[in-house]
Amino acid sequence: MSGFPRSLLRLGSYRSVPYALLGMALALPAFPFALVAALFPGTPRLLFFLALLVVAAVLALAGLSGPVRRFGVAVANAVLGTDLPSPGRTRPAWPDRARSAAWLVLHAGLSGLLLAIGSILLLGVLTPVMWLAGDGAQFSFFGATAVAGSWTVPVALAMLALALLLAAAATPVFRAGATALLGPSAAERAALAERRAALLAQRNRLARELHDSIGHTLTTSTIQAAAAADLVEADPAQVRRALGTIEEASRSALEDLDHVLGLLREEPAAKAPTRTLAEVDVLAVRAREAGLDVRLAVTGPVAALPATVSREGYRIVQEGLTNALRHAGPGAVDVRVEAGPERLGIAVVNALPGAGPRTGRRGLAGLAERVEALRGELDAGPDGQQWRLSASIPLRAGA
Repeated sequence: MSGFPRSLLRLGSYRSVPYALLGMALALPAFPFALVAALFPGTPRLLFFLALLVVAAVLALAGLSGPVRRFGVAVANAVLGTDLPSPGRTRPAWPDRARSAAWLVLHAGLSGLLLAIGSILLLGVLTPVMWLAGDGAQFSFFGATAVAGSWTVPVALAMLALALLLAAAATPVFRAGATALLGPSAAERAALAERRAALLAQRNRLARELHDSIGHTLTTSTIQAAAAADLVEADPAQVRRALGTIEEASRSALEDLDHVLGLLREEPAAKAPTRTLAEVDVLAVRAREAGLDVRLAVTGPVAALPATVSREGYRIVQEGLTNALRHAGPGAVDVRVEAGPERLGIAVVNALPGAGPRTGRRGLAGLAERVEALRGELDAGPDGQQWRLSASIPLRAGA
């Protein structure tokens, strides 16, 4: 209870006031229908309740639409400070539409009640004005007549306090109603989880593309630049070849980067750069120019592989050669690509460094995700005095 008086000093405690004003604004389009209902014969009390029913019915029908639910969530988050997840652009189910309709009716009803009581209380704040207007001033309040006097000052302060208490107490009531009626249902939570999973999968895919392409290019370019610096006077021809390799690799990485940035910005993406196992010899040439003794062996109809499998196979070889450039010990690096009738096999084998294996955990994790998505198997680790990276990807559904 000690925190409640202090909450009256916070501006956020009175979020109910703008929320109630918005509720009445939302109810305004239904008032003409209420006026039509008031034209029917009957007692004033009966016509009043009939008009209220007509307003509630019109609001309920409007609340069945999907945009109203999205608008309600956005307004509750912005004005009341709730943290309701957006229902998205999917069409809400009928139970959710019914809850939206109930929210709209409840919002308008509580808003009208709050503003009516608050207006009465605030009128009491003006009673000292009548006293200051002159002695003997009289006024009526709910049928009772009173003479204005000094007693109006404490009454005005009490009315102001009650108005503030009412507004502060209405804020959590509005929040509870919005959370209960606009909060996600089980179906909406499932759809939200699917959207989050899809977004996370896309982010992981983009992260893998950036790591594989940019990481490989930086590794190759760094090694080539270091070698060129040592040979700038002794072997200018080799330096030119190294610079040509750096230029070619950088251009390829820029294409990948441009494509990924287009996806991140949700721009109309250009055609994704095609990197397939048909270009695996280019990877080998770049690695040789960077100083690796690459022995490449390709068997089987690599060009006939499915596009997705061939693209992921290219990335596997690329990551294997990148790791070899960074960590391999002295000796040749064997790269084998075997395209069989049922499976694609890839192996990159190099000598372990003298200080023991040093693995790029992030790159291997990305490769594992790629291979798993294709229902394949990945194995990476020391094999005697060598480091072996091998992948097996099925080419048929039943394989």
